[in-house]
Amino acid sequence: MFFKHITRISIIVVLLVAGVAVLVSRAHPKPESVAHEQAVRLALGLNGGSGGDANADLSIAVIHPPVNPVPIRLADIPTNAPDPNTLYDRWISGGVDLEGVDNPLSEAQIQALQAAALALPPDPRVQQPEAFAPTALTPGPHFDALDYTQCCGGSGGTVPPDPELAVGPNHVVAVVNVAFQIYDTSGVALSSPRTFASLFSSVPGCNSDDDTATVRSSLFDPNVLYDEAAGRFFIAIDRVRANPFTGAVSDGSFYCVGVSATNDPTGGWNLYAFAMDGSDAGGVWMDFPHAGIGRDAIYMGGNLFTTGAPALISYVESRVWAMNKAQMYAGQPASLVERSVGDAFTPFPVNLHGYAQGTWPNSGPHYFLTLPDDNNGSQHRLLSWSNPFANPTPALVTVNTIDMNAVTGVTAGFPLNWPQSGGGSITGNDWRPLDFEYRNGYGWTTSTIACNPGGGTVNCIRWAQIQLSSGAVANAGIYATDSIYRTFPNLAVNHCDDMAIGFTKSSSSMYPATWVTGRKSSDPAGYLKPDIEMKAGEISYTAFDGAPYRWGDYTGMTIAPDGLTFWYLGQYSKNTGSSNGRWGTYVGSYTFPSCTLAPPPTPGPIKANLPAIFKPAPTPTPIPTGPQPGYWLATNYGHDFTVSSNSQNVNDFATYFTVQECAGTYVVTEPSVTISNNQFSFTGSYYASGTFDTETSSHGLAGLSHLYVPGCGYVSSQGDWSWTANWQNGVVTTQPLRAYLVAPVNATATPDP
Repeated sequence: MFFKHITRISIIVVLLVAGVAVLVSRAHPKPESVAHEQAVRLALGLNGGSGGDANADLSIAVIHPPVNPVPIRLADIPTNAPDPNTLYDRWISGGVDLEGVDNPLSEAQIQALQAAALALPPDPRVQQPEAFAPTALTPGPHFDALDYTQCCGGSGGTVPPDPELAVGPNHVVAVVNVAFQIYDTSGVALSSPRTFASLFSSVPGCNSDDDTATVRSSLFDPNVLYDEAAGRFFIAIDRVRANPFTGAVSDGSFYCVGVSATNDPTGGWNLYAFAMDGSDAGGVWMDFPHAGIGRDAIYMGGNLFTTGAPALISYVESRVWAMNKAQMYAGQPASLVERSVGDAFTPFPVNLHGYAQGTWPNSGPHYFLTLPDDNNGSQHRLLSWSNPFANPTPALVTVNTIDMNAVTGVTAGFPLNWPQSGGGSITGNDWRPLDFEYRNGYGWTTSTIACNPGGGTVNCIRWAQIQLSSGAVANAGIYATDSIYRTFPNLAVNHCDDMAIGFTKSSSSMYPATWVTGRKSSDPAGYLKPDIEMKAGEISYTAFDGAPYRWGDYTGMTIAPDGLTFWYLGQYSKNTGSSNGRWGTYVGSYTFPSCTLAPPPTPGPIKANLPAIFKPAPTPTPIPTGPQPGYWLATNYGHDFTVSSNSQNVNDFATYFTVQECAGTYVVTEPSVTISNNQFSFTGSYYASGTFDTETSSHGLAGLSHLYVPGCGYVSSQGDWSWTANWQNGVVTTQPLRAYLVAPVNATATPDP
């Protein structure tokens, strides 16, 4: 293993105690530890105490100018293209020191925190899973995903991976530092991996065009989500700029965002670069972003730090942002609104689920769970934000303060570095919330803590179910086993309120592996059933930093739009052939067989932006033998167009369909409605009528979106139709565009009101 140790900078004792070598103590670079925030603020004389955000000035609110999109086709983005600024390369050049990455305090302080955790007495209220029946989780498709050798396009490498995934009706999108890959739901890779550097190479603010010899861009902390209501994927990654030799951070912090043009992530995307330091005219950068799909926006929370030399970097405050998802989904310039939440550290937005089951909220605020940076890991604060795009932008409201020690009955300790078989220890990071998922009016969260289940202190899983409207805790628990260390949990909840949690599991006699556990809503309060192995570790984990090795900041679990299927992207020790990074990721899916698909509720009327009329139409193509489909002609009156130049694109025509569909036999023609695995899609290209006095003509369908409704239900689809004509001999052509919808014989179609 090629190893380079970088000597830490020693200035004065108080700065060393504060762990101020923040950037060079971060893998990408990122001062994340709660203990670190405490120490830095105290050492530098910054405000902040036991009051947390309750005493903070929350007056900062900024409405940013709209950000223009950069449209791309994923097929045009090269696969396996090298990332020019990998963590390994920066580590080699001296700009990053991974020693003590998540413990940026003095050794004395680290030992004191861990000694306090190690001194925790046995607590009978810690749940030990051996006393309960095996979990009822039933496995579905499982498959290997990205690893260290695939993360960076063959150049250098990165630790930790920070894996997340999002799942639509047909696709699984997996992200790591600093690449992503798309699979179908059976595990077939639909392309080779692509780096985020390649994806955002055409986006100013997110690419490396402004790099110099002494200031280089760095991408880290990927996020990925699926919006069940809109049928769109969301992908994002943080970007900062720093000196590759000294680690000094410069201005230029951006949140680099992409939204898919349809529910197919292999097609078109609109990319955005949202400035994270715009309200401060520079001078800060954002760390640990996490996003959540909201009813009216995509929300994100992060922590801000000062720029400059590593010894002078300090925590400033935390903020939340709202991105206008309607504008992004339409490929329009998109608004960004930000709000300060003071010292409410790591504001984690709730991520909505349940649209197809009719439990998606249709009103009310969006919620954030925070961990104030000046407490002991027990006190959490639930915040709400209403109407973020109003002017003036409303402040966030504290819904409730939650004492996790009180609701679980277990005193939490700071997570320990954890053992593995045959190798050095691995960093345990801290106790911040690692997830916040919406289901049926509740927010569900999980984190890593230390606890003593009876045979000594280990790392444990803490989880809670919080009623969002009141902030009351409906259920909570601590999950642990003697001599076993569980870290980096992430959870999801099905529409029956059954929960699953995925995590890393390790001990002195096992390699780091991926495991899952779960509970049914009918199980005893506070309890999880015994966990099951998803992917075993293969080898002792090593990385180019040295022990305690950096393992991660988070992993990713989600629920499919069907409200039934859990998907987890976990991490395990893998024999990658390189001791510089022995990490791999693995995808697994699970269901609770007792939870079945509920009939979807009857929706309200779907409003169209343009008038449309449906009437029987002539058959545009021969009908195959068998069941005869019905045809409806949708013509947008008043939007005829005139071709008056040599090559004119006409894109102002739209049609809207509302179709009630049930299971049956379907005939595919052009264009057509098809049903596959209860998913509605409009698969045809065009049908046009009229005489074209032109040399060539072509017709296309773009920007098509659909609403996924399982079983029988109402489905809405909108298509923007275009016609391109190259005029000949000065002939001017005026033609209406007409779209034909082919539906099942037992379906009915009605015009939108």
